[in-house]
Formats: sequence, C-alpha cells, structure tokens
Amino acid sequence: WLKQFRPRPSRAPDAVSRRPLPPSLDAMAAAVPPQDFVGRVVGAASQGAVGALVAATLSAFTEPVVNNMLVNRLTLTEALAQIDMKRVYAFLQTTLSTNFIKFPFFEATNVVISGVDLPPTLRGTAAGAIFCTTTLPITNYRFRKAMGWPITTGDLYQAYLPTVLRDIIYGIVRNKVMAAMVAMSPERAGTNAGRFVNMFV
Repeated sequence: WLKQFRPRPSRAPDAVSRRPLPPSLDAMAAAVPPQDFVGRVVGAASQGAVGALVAATLSAFTEPVVNNMLVNRLTLTEALAQIDMKRVYAFLQTTLSTNFIKFPFFEATNVVISGVDLPPTLRGTAAGAIFCTTTLPITNYRFRKAMGWPITTGDLYQAYLPTVLRDIIYGIVRNKVMAAMVAMSPERAGTNAGRFVNMFV
C-alpha cells in the first residue's frame, strides 16, 4: 500500500507550444549538413565549375559585341552585324579555359575565408581582393584576346584599382545575400537544387 505515496513524475512541457528561433544570417555554415573542410572546398569548386560553363558560353557571344561597342564606338546593330561564328567558337575555348580557373577559385577562396572568424563585410573584402589580385591577369588576357590585340606582361595588371574595388563590392554583397538566402530556407540550402539557385541568384 505504500506505492500510492510515491511521487508522480512531473510532465514535460508541451513541445508543441515552443516556437523555433529564426535562423541567424551568420549561421550559413551550420545550415548545411556537416562535412569536413576539404569536402566543403571541393564542393564549392564544383559549383564554380558549373557556373564557369554557363558563363563561358554566354561570354563567348556577348563579350565580343560589348567590347566592340565600347572600344570601337559601334552601335548594337553594327556590332551584331560583325559577329563571326568562327571567332566566337575560337573565343569560346578561351572563355572556357579562363572561367574554369576563375570561378572554382573564387568559390573555394570564399569557403576558405568563411572559416575565418571575421564579419561578413571583412570576409567579402578579403575574398574580393585575393580573387582580383590572383585572376586579373587572366581577365586582361581574355579581353585582349577577344579584341585581337597583342599581349605583353605589362598589360596583365591593367586597370587593377577599379577592378579590385569592383570585386571587393561583389564579395561583400555575395556574402550578405548568400547568408540571407540560406537563412530563408536552411533545408533547401543543403540540397543540390538549393545550392544551384543560391549560387546563380
């Protein structure tokens, strides 16, 4: 009869009444499934390779037109009339080779910098500066190749200051927008479709 005097266990609070806290914008790394550092870098480089293929195909057609308009002061109609498909195909080989270096490198650099304990603005600044300093010779090589101009060593770092400022701004915006998109849907960010959408948007 002493069993009736045993204290009853208290009930746990209702879990349904608890509301989950909204994800933080700085919790981008925790939103995706955990994996080792090398795996994250390789995964980012693979995403960059996909972006490189798409961008290279578009650039092979658009860059000669835009460069012709800016350098030779042609109208859009005149620049389009001068498109040579043989030159476009030859330039596609250049855009593919350069983009397959630049895009994966930026994505891998961004992942490496994200592992450093810095605010998103400083991480974007560092990623943009490292990317520009390393890949600007490739960009200038491709530009002069598209225009059919001679290429010398002194031309490889042409227009460094405006380009590094542009890449720093891009790095800052990229870090902030990516963090916001991951925070909107952490589950989707861990999928292949989610990574594809977040990268191209």
